[in-house]
Amino acid sequence: MRTIAWFSAGAASAVAAKLAIEEHGASVQVVLCDTLDAEHPDNRRFVDDVSRWLGRDVVIIRSAEYASIDDVFTRTRYMAGIAGARCTVEMKKKPREAYQQPGDLHVFGFTSDEAERAARFDKNNPSVQAQHILVERGVSKADCLRMVEAANIKLPAMYGLGFEHNNCIGCVKSTSAGYWNRVRRLFPDVFKRRAAQS
Repeated sequence: MRTIAWFSAGAASAVAAKLAIEEHGASVQVVLCDTLDAEHPDNRRFVDDVSRWLGRDVVIIRSAEYASIDDVFTRTRYMAGIAGARCTVEMKKKPREAYQQPGDLHVFGFTSDEAERAARFDKNNPSVQAQHILVERGVSKADCLRMVEAANIKLPAMYGLGFEHNNCIGCVKSTSAGYWNRVRRLFPDVFKRRAAQS
């Protein structure tokens, strides 16, 4: 049986992968669904640093159909709404489904602060055998940030810029005016592009 630790280039999923390796050993594969071109350039450095910390390569998988999240928005003419974010479906969910095998144990980086989100994932994905290792162990987002720094790994640049998550720049799942104002100030080209796409 494989254990797949899904790494998103954020602190929480990095710690979840570390704990999964400690618990499950050699069966663990660390896998990232590639949206790096839409993320802060520093994420590539963070992926490399975490790979060294974990002592194994990060497997990077990609959409077979779309080159980028902008390609998704342009071709589908859909960004986000009641059906969720189309980029997440096309760039993360579908590549994950293509990669996974029956019997895989999936480790996700939901923190103890996100127990409801983890439960919602389980409800919406009954065929996925998931382990929410951070929820199980009561590990919070703040704990994850401390653990990464304690490993002498510099946190991704987006955290230092005041963003709560290390998502794509101009993440269409955000509905916060504060988030979009920060994107507008720090990444005006991305803000203009998202506005035009919308």
